[in-house]
Amino acid sequence: MKKLMLTTAIAGLALTANAIAQTSITGEIRVTHKAVASETATGTTTTSGRGFGTEQQINFATKGKLNVGGLDYAAGFSIENDGVQTINQFNENTYVDITNASSGTTLSFSVDHIQRNDSDRSAGNIFGFAPSEFSSSGPSGSLMSATPGPGVGQSQSVAVIQDIGKFGKLAYNYAPTLTDKSTTTLTTGSGSSEAFTETNEKSAYEISFVGDLGVKGLTVDYFTSKQKQMSGVAIKAEGENIGLRYNTGAVTLGVARKIWNDDGSTKTEITEKNYGIAYAVNNNVTLGLLHATADSNAANTETQKLTAIQLGYNLGPVALTVGVAKNSDIAGTNGADSDMIMTRLTGAF
Repeated sequence: MKKLMLTTAIAGLALTANAIAQTSITGEIRVTHKAVASETATGTTTTSGRGFGTEQQINFATKGKLNVGGLDYAAGFSIENDGVQTINQFNENTYVDITNASSGTTLSFSVDHIQRNDSDRSAGNIFGFAPSEFSSSGPSGSLMSATPGPGVGQSQSVAVIQDIGKFGKLAYNYAPTLTDKSTTTLTTGSGSSEAFTETNEKSAYEISFVGDLGVKGLTVDYFTSKQKQMSGVAIKAEGENIGLRYNTGAVTLGVARKIWNDDGSTKTEITEKNYGIAYAVNNNVTLGLLHATADSNAANTETQKLTAIQLGYNLGPVALTVGVAKNSDIAGTNGADSDMIMTRLTGAF
């Protein structure tokens, strides 16, 4: 027994030393100020709010080669704190990737790591704040979502990612139990190290492609996701996101369309469209214009609209982003409007 324990300890020590030798640590901090003036549907009540928010993230990563088949591996995790977050601080960018370099195939066991379907990655949102950020904190919610449909990429999942020549990457991502969704209408599943809680949440998958199709300056995004229908629930969650972005010199253009619905008793389908243009004035200054709309098939629902102007300024070790936005008919409610100013300082290390 003592010999076995000693052997195990030496093996563990060797693994630890190897990991430390190849480990990199990076991080990011964000300080954001938001000011909102909102008007209700009656037009008689105006409310306002303002305040600071912070986000801190530390990333640990290691990579190397396995001792079988000449396979490459990469592993890592992030510690993230959004504001005063007290739970789920380890549910971002946690992964173990095994890659066959000769075939361009990667097997990824991960959370919030591979190419995924959320609005910050929308081709229509070229830089700065996303439509879901600009349209939040309004008088009656928002039709614009950070995660259109099932959040497979933000759930604990296994994915196969395949390089398609020089055209891009094709991925299939599978979550045995969906743990992240666009909205939470029912109790979601949750997981931990070797134990988990199984609820009525079912499995979900996402198929995606991200690449340039061999055209310099072009980026194509396509995502489609579905969740298995849950017991006693009439509608299953589905989502689709397609976007194009093209850069030519100092100008970048982007457009995206998202169609999605959550699980529920009736199918409420939302179609969101994002349009963006950005102009790099010089190496330090970028100007951008963002326009987004969202429609719901629910009765008596107006088209929610958002128009925003953004400025990005590179201060060296710190980046400054300022955005001014106007929302109308928020959540499809006629007369529910808001004006918003957001400012963010981002530092990386």
